[in-house]
Amino acid sequence: MSRPSVAFPWQRALRSITARRHLALALITCGALAALPTSAAYAQDATAPCTDTVAAAEEAYLNRNYQEAVTLASQCTDRSAFEDEIVIQAYRLITLASLRQGALVQARSAVTNILHIDPEYTADPVNDPPAYDLFISLVRQEEDTEGTADAETETEETSPALLRRNEGGPFLKLIGVGLSDYTGDLPIGNAGHPFDFQEISTGSGAPYLFTAEIGYEFPSNLALVLGVQTGNYPIVGHSTGSNDISGSWRHTPQLLVRYTFGAAGESVAAYLDAGANVTFGGEGIAGPGFGPSVGGGIDIPLSSTWSFFVESRFNFTLPDNAIDGTSYPEDVQVERPPKGSITGPFDSVNQLLGIGLRIRFGGAAAQE
Repeated sequence: MSRPSVAFPWQRALRSITARRHLALALITCGALAALPTSAAYAQDATAPCTDTVAAAEEAYLNRNYQEAVTLASQCTDRSAFEDEIVIQAYRLITLASLRQGALVQARSAVTNILHIDPEYTADPVNDPPAYDLFISLVRQEEDTEGTADAETETEETSPALLRRNEGGPFLKLIGVGLSDYTGDLPIGNAGHPFDFQEISTGSGAPYLFTAEIGYEFPSNLALVLGVQTGNYPIVGHSTGSNDISGSWRHTPQLLVRYTFGAAGESVAAYLDAGANVTFGGEGIAGPGFGPSVGGGIDIPLSSTWSFFVESRFNFTLPDNAIDGTSYPEDVQVERPPKGSITGPFDSVNQLLGIGLRIRFGGAAAQE
């Protein structure tokens, strides 16, 4: 709908500070055009029609022609063609007229556009109704809330646990405790195996052990682990052929390669490990033994840094007479030689069941 150039009576111009501002701007523009080259005057002319259109929209709003006010003001919202001040005035009229019509979505969109142009924009406390000022405040709060939510979403998408998983990092088993077991050569009538529980009723003290480890998780599912297991094995060397071993404590450093099924530290994950050990300790004819180690367990995350583990591990040793000082049946000449153990020429010091805490220092822990 086209309208002639607006020439308000002075009485109507005085009804609105905004209209007076537009009139002053038009007068200044006309004076400047006389002093500018033709090209500059043409550039200024581009905003003049919208100045008139916004004034017409203002008149329509004051006359309660709200839909006409929206239609006119919508012609002046192109920031590439008009000054930001004109565009803000247009969106202001769209907001006021939309609120009068109950078109809240349209009003909110107009205020959002104003805030994108001028984030510090506030209503005029003299010329704008209180409802308009309140509406701007509500939309600004919503915009701030949505911006905060978007920032939190971006932070979550970086996923500290995934960073640790991708970057790898060191970890430490602070302390673990477990149930110890010795499987090896025993006197006649006893066949040793890991779950015979002879340690409960025979030997020196209770079967328990402590473990610790330090390791490094690589970007893949592999980790390199240096661990140690030290414990009391009540029947190691008990009733050997010459009864010349004392001391039931054995110490077992281990070098292991671990493979984790899943993302350790993110969700419950199972792992298997294998490597080598050296076991020493005891007095008398006991000596150090060397051999393979195998084990596995479950890692249960408590936080992005801490996790709880449950595991078992078996450390086999050679030669057969190293840690217990004997190799049945060669060392004992009897009519009915003992069966020895199910591990054959190997003896082993085992962690039947162990629990403890791990702490991880890579990725997520480093960024928190």
